[in-house]
Amino acid sequence: MEPKFNLNRQPVSDEEINSKKDFGELIKQFKKQSIEKARTDENFFKNKKVTYSTIIAGVAVLCTVTYFAVFNQESSKKIAHEKTITKPLNSKPVLGNKSYISPPVSKLNIPYSTYRVKTQKGATIIHNNSSKIIIPKHAFLDKKGNDIVGDVEIKYREFHNQADIIVSGIPMTYDSAGVQSHFESAGMIDIKGYQNNEPVYIKPDKKITVEFISEQTADKYNMYFLDTISKNWAYIKRDNSLIQYKKELENKNASLTHQLTNLNTQNIFELEKQIKEIPQKLEQAKNDYSQKINQLPKITSPNKLAQATEGKPKFELDVDYKEFPELAVFKHAVFEVGAENKNYNPKVGDITWSSAEISQGPVKGKNYELTLKLKDKVEKLIVYPVLTGTNYEKALKVYESKFNEYQKLILKRETEELRLKNEFETKQATYKNQEKQLSDRLVKEKIKQAQQKEIKLDKDFKELGTLDKVTRIFEISKFGIYNSDCTNQLPQNATLHAFFITNKEKIHLKTQAVYLICHSKNLVYHLPNGPIPYNPGEVYSICVLANNKLYMCDKGTFATVIASHTNKILLTELDNIQDAFELKKAIGI
Repeated sequence: MEPKFNLNRQPVSDEEINSKKDFGELIKQFKKQSIEKARTDENFFKNKKVTYSTIIAGVAVLCTVTYFAVFNQESSKKIAHEKTITKPLNSKPVLGNKSYISPPVSKLNIPYSTYRVKTQKGATIIHNNSSKIIIPKHAFLDKKGNDIVGDVEIKYREFHNQADIIVSGIPMTYDSAGVQSHFESAGMIDIKGYQNNEPVYIKPDKKITVEFISEQTADKYNMYFLDTISKNWAYIKRDNSLIQYKKELENKNASLTHQLTNLNTQNIFELEKQIKEIPQKLEQAKNDYSQKINQLPKITSPNKLAQATEGKPKFELDVDYKEFPELAVFKHAVFEVGAENKNYNPKVGDITWSSAEISQGPVKGKNYELTLKLKDKVEKLIVYPVLTGTNYEKALKVYESKFNEYQKLILKRETEELRLKNEFETKQATYKNQEKQLSDRLVKEKIKQAQQKEIKLDKDFKELGTLDKVTRIFEISKFGIYNSDCTNQLPQNATLHAFFITNKEKIHLKTQAVYLICHSKNLVYHLPNGPIPYNPGEVYSICVLANNKLYMCDKGTFATVIASHTNKILLTELDNIQDAFELKKAIGI
């Protein structure tokens, strides 16, 4: 019989390969089948030890052969598929053994982009959304550990939002210490490498760096790698991508602040300097005014003459008018005893005193203190100069003449004082006006500077991209799926016991998968069968897989369901969407 070769064998899908990777189950089944077969053999009990050992050895060999056969099929068939088709293979999960990574609708899945890299040169690949894949020189090994020479194909794709996550079929749950969490993603990548349809491996001392452009700007994420064998995400490290970004942003901010501080600073400095000088000028003008007032001639009012009162005691004294020039006007005056002298004895005038001294009295220029002495006897009196008879009349005329002159001098001084006062007040008003004008200019200059600062900051931060997007750094030591995530628990505050109705047939749908989409976070809860958990106040929508089709309950409809306390959810069939971008629009993100 001629040998028959199957040259058109159906390619093995990723999902089929992954579904067969449970080697523990394979060994278990093989042992069971082999032992049952051996027990039907009549020679089994005769050669029990040898037969059993042989079976176990056979199982080990067969499992090893099976592993390498599956591994080689995975490598060769996957590359053949990726070279001919731009989107991942539309494979149906094996009944009863669903693939770990299972896209709900294969045609919507994110396609790979293929890049060819010369290993001797390395490369920096700019992906279609500006992410960078930086590959060092001589970075690859084959499965035998030999250096790869020549071209290598890099297969790469990215997942950014809830729609990307749903269509990828990549599990977004994380089991740690028996606790399951749900990933809120800052971005996910899938990267592979091949040469001649064979997978290549990254050297232990080399790393591929992916600078991933992320729309999630918070600094709360960790890096994970998807282990498809253990079917769980493996924690790598804290996502510190934003540290360098924040340093650069702070440095840029500091630079901008320095530049803007110097912007128009000279004008503001000059204005502030001039404003500070105004009080000094005002003080100087005030001092000048006071000095000019003080320099005006001193005008002394002439002493008003007093006429002697008849009956009051009086003394005639020989006065040295050089010592008391103010008494010159009283050249022929006598001194009348004042009423202040309460204990005055008229007999004082009968005594011939050995000496009489006169000095200024309590009121300078008006009264005097007369001190009379005779041996040990001393008498002190307050006396007033007065004139009598024709002496008073003559002195009065002199006084009136001097008083008229005094009034003229007073008027002249008051006129000069008024002129100086007006001059000072004019200067004061001028300086106050200057101060106001300078202050107004300073305010306008500061407003102008603030506006220029705002414009410049806006411009420069737009050039920086502000924080609308950030670059997250993935360090790739082996090919596969990487994620920047933080963990969340299922909503716990409320539940909805829902059943789903289609918008066309109005029939109850039996769901294959329910995706609760959280709109306040980049998060999708892949829910098990049962009630739908939610937190009042959060915004949600629901995407459902049923009959291998996607259906949608938008966030407005879901909010209405919650508000009306109903459990019937009307779904719209998404029969016209062609890719993840259209699903994104349908979800409303």
